Amino acid sequence: ASWMAAERRLLLPAAMLLLPDVLAFSPSSDTMIVTAQAWCANSVRLRIRPAAPSQATRAAAADLAMRLKVLGLSELPGALVTDHCVVGREMVLSSTSPSFTDGSLGVEWRPSDSTLAFSRADQPLFSATPSFAPSRVNGSYLSASLTTRPADQSERIFGLGQGNWTGEGGCPSGEQRVVPIIRNGQSVNLQQRKFHVSIPFAYSSRGYGLLFHMGGYGSVTVGQQGGTAWTADAALEIDLWVSVSPAASSAPASPGIWPGAAGAPAGIIGSAPPPSPHASVYRQYADATGHAPAPRPNALLFWQSRNRYVSSAVALSVAQRYSALQLPVGVLVIDYKNQKADGDFAPDVDCYPSVAALASGVQVLLNASTVFSFWPEVKNGAQAHRVLDAAGCLINSALGGRVVDATAPRCRRLIWDTMVGPRYFEQGVDAFWLDETDGEGTGGGGDGDHGYDTALGPAAAFSNLWVNQWLRLFSEPVRAAGVSPLVLTRGVWAGGARYGAVLWSSDIWSSFEQLRSQVVQGVHASLSGIPWWTTDVGGYGCGIAPPLHSPIMRELIVRWFQFGLFSPIFRTHGCRSREGATTDPPTPGCVPAQPSCGPNEAWSYGADTLATLSRYIRFRASHLQPYLAALALNISRDGGPSMRPLWWEFGDDPLAISAELDDQYLLGPSLLVAPVVTQGATSRSVYFPAGATWRNVFDPTETVRGGVRRAVSAPLTAIPAYWRE
Repeated sequence: ASWMAAERRLLLPAAMLLLPDVLAFSPSSDTMIVTAQAWCANSVRLRIRPAAPSQATRAAAADLAMRLKVLGLSELPGALVTDHCVVGREMVLSSTSPSFTDGSLGVEWRPSDSTLAFSRADQPLFSATPSFAPSRVNGSYLSASLTTRPADQSERIFGLGQGNWTGEGGCPSGEQRVVPIIRNGQSVNLQQRKFHVSIPFAYSSRGYGLLFHMGGYGSVTVGQQGGTAWTADAALEIDLWVSVSPAASSAPASPGIWPGAAGAPAGIIGSAPPPSPHASVYRQYADATGHAPAPRPNALLFWQSRNRYVSSAVALSVAQRYSALQLPVGVLVIDYKNQKADGDFAPDVDCYPSVAALASGVQVLLNASTVFSFWPEVKNGAQAHRVLDAAGCLINSALGGRVVDATAPRCRRLIWDTMVGPRYFEQGVDAFWLDETDGEGTGGGGDGDHGYDTALGPAAAFSNLWVNQWLRLFSEPVRAAGVSPLVLTRGVWAGGARYGAVLWSSDIWSSFEQLRSQVVQGVHASLSGIPWWTTDVGGYGCGIAPPLHSPIMRELIVRWFQFGLFSPIFRTHGCRSREGATTDPPTPGCVPAQPSCGPNEAWSYGADTLATLSRYIRFRASHLQPYLAALALNISRDGGPSMRPLWWEFGDDPLAISAELDDQYLLGPSLLVAPVVTQGATSRSVYFPAGATWRNVFDPTETVRGGVRRAVSAPLTAIPAYWRE
């Protein structure tokens, strides 16, 4: 009951797009109606719509209003919330009243050429021109475009989510690309698909952020000299949020909370790094879209996962061996196909006879959280199919079943109150893995990328709004019970960080080419507002899965463990080759929905490799966990990325923004990380940013004064990683 009350309180702030009182389009001498609303410090929410839309578009707006009323919602559930800041009254901008200010942000509407001009403390930043045309994907909607032009032709754009390193489909295909941190010259499809978790937030080197707050199909192209061209393929209006860094004279310094400071966890650094000049926009972004809760302490340790632990007995045997080896594991994961049929929302009792016994056993052995995986589709024969179908909670087809409509609050309550809550949460499972949350299998050809036709309306207009509501189902009740939510997911949209989301990069190859492509993806996700991110350490397989004891796999797993060690979340997972591998003992009476792949535990690659991997698992707990806990507190309080490009901390160093630095990053403010991603390499080039001295994490006798590029030794058992002094 308590979390249901919390949801009712949160319904109104989860705002997006059209309010009922502005659904009626009004005649105007202007071709567009523009409204502005202060939305957190130095920030504005703008909504733009044609003054004289077609009758079909009016009907679509009326239909949306009716759908929201039926759902008990005042607005579409989007990214913007009002929990953390002041939201002003909406005002109309017109030829007679064209200007709006909020703190250091200024906006001027110029009806003569349909242009919005944005400035900070009277210094021009960029202009934006909206336009509308008939939609090519839905005749009742509009195609909406927004083109921005920078005042500074040297503008660089960052963010826009994770993706674009591979082609479409169930497994990676073709060349596995390194997608540059600098987004200039790139185009991004805004519809979320497998591997491509697009988030329509762009951060500019000019010190502003723009959220294209549109939840359907669309795209964005970034100009070579900055500026952006956004398109929503099916829209009723343009909704955007813009935030600027405060003028220098009014910018508050935020020293952060770091080890050695009052109230911070004990750790290995004792002074607060100077605040980044970019931090204010990300603080305002977190205020506007919701702050990410700090992960629970054990989530910052090593996660053990594989496809799959087919029974409680197998999972507990793995936990027992990690315990015997005295390796600190924080999370143990039960992968998908743990139900008799997808959509049971209940474990297969022949294989997992007592969820409570499994969760408590893992807790006793490892002091770890147990995670169960769920897919969002409900098969025809599943236990919950009849109940959910009768309740109107199933929508379009997906992967041989039908998708749960998470956009309906009553459907979320039904699933939690009668299924997930009593069968998992009340049995000790308070963390969840939400797989297949990116539209895979929803039709449209190939592996399926149609998206979600929800109670809100057609996928072309609203598909991307589905995923955060699915995360919400598994997050809000946990938070209401006083537990920090933890949700591993393959998809998340703007604002999803507030639900405790940990994004991972899906089913990737076990190859060095794939490892190389992944390093920058965590930076992209973090700069888009999703600070907690991971990969399948070692790769998932998905077409390329070398034998466990092959030289390439032994080398790859060590190099990927090194990257995982210095990732926000350190999690191994995969469908390993069975060649030369031992098999799990059978569990009497258990006939799993799918068998297990090959083993994926630290000891699976031989004794020498175990010794190396054990060192990293222990180092994460003894040296990094306190620092990461402090980083989590700072991100939860102030927003900002966990994996940072070098320019975030060292903006005065012109080389820190170089396109040649897409293979190294900062983990928080003080750790410089340069993973080795080339097979057979025993050294690599590292750039050390100017303005600091850098001390080798594993060899404290080695220091480097910043402002130089240096070839550093990197034998198989070492990763170049340096503390900032």
